[in-house]
Amino acid sequence: MNTRFLKIFIFTLIINILILSTLFARPNYKDQWPSSIFPDNIPEESNINKITETAFIIEDDKDLERTEEYKMVLVFDEKGFLTEEEYFNSDGSNANAIEYKYENGQLVNKIQSYPNAKYSDNEFFETTKDGRILSAKKVFSAGHYGWTYKNTYDNHGRLLLTSKYDRYWSNKLVYSRIFKYDEKGRLSGTEGYGMSSELLWRDVFKYDEDNKIIENIKYNPESEIVVRIINEYDSHGNYVRREFFDRNGSSYAVYSYGWEYDNRGNWTSMIIGREQKGSDSEFIIPDSLVIRDIEYSD
Repeated sequence: MNTRFLKIFIFTLIINILILSTLFARPNYKDQWPSSIFPDNIPEESNINKITETAFIIEDDKDLERTEEYKMVLVFDEKGFLTEEEYFNSDGSNANAIEYKYENGQLVNKIQSYPNAKYSDNEFFETTKDGRILSAKKVFSAGHYGWTYKNTYDNHGRLLLTSKYDRYWSNKLVYSRIFKYDEKGRLSGTEGYGMSSELLWRDVFKYDEDNKIIENIKYNPESEIVVRIINEYDSHGNYVRREFFDRNGSSYAVYSYGWEYDNRGNWTSMIIGREQKGSDSEFIIPDSLVIRDIEYSD
């Protein structure tokens, strides 16, 4: 494969994944990496036994007819640690299951299994005493080593560098991400680099007085804007509106969010809708709905 084409393909893929993944998750840069270890938006309380989330696709804009997309069940132990994560298809069949194992209060193993697979995928973790991840090693079901992530922190415990080494490239460094912080200790930007130390992209974050990210700008290696995102939040810190702008400054997508909360302040319903171009926010086309049932221990 042509090297230049490969670089363009990888860059395009990363950009699209990062843009799409921002639609559903409230950003939490305290635990920036790896973001895929735990599901997003888990309440921080330790008195939760189980969370059941059911996601729907809204197919009819007028009648709000909805079709179940998937169901996720999270189970916690008496200390509040996530121990089980199970997914079900829309027909109720098992999709996959994840088990988390801890030693001395620290995550050491994440085991992912599939209904028709003979073996499970494993991630093995090394952590500091305060729970920061030093490394994560992926071993696929057939026993083949996949990749290893390694993290570097500063004296304040802030993540400075994430490095990925991949088996398919003879365990060479294939990707790295640098994290930068402002004078208030907030994440101000990140930079992604490829296996030849070439810059792939960079992010810049801007905050309001409540330390919420109100603007995120992503640049390509030539310092041209790829996407600019403007965020608005509710009093719980969740998105209420996100607007996406292209390199020319034109708005091409607007998403609005509606939330319902229980008496403990945890969300129990989330709906995401697309705003029509040039319309007021009252003209919203619903896209998806997530309903969450939280089982407390007290």
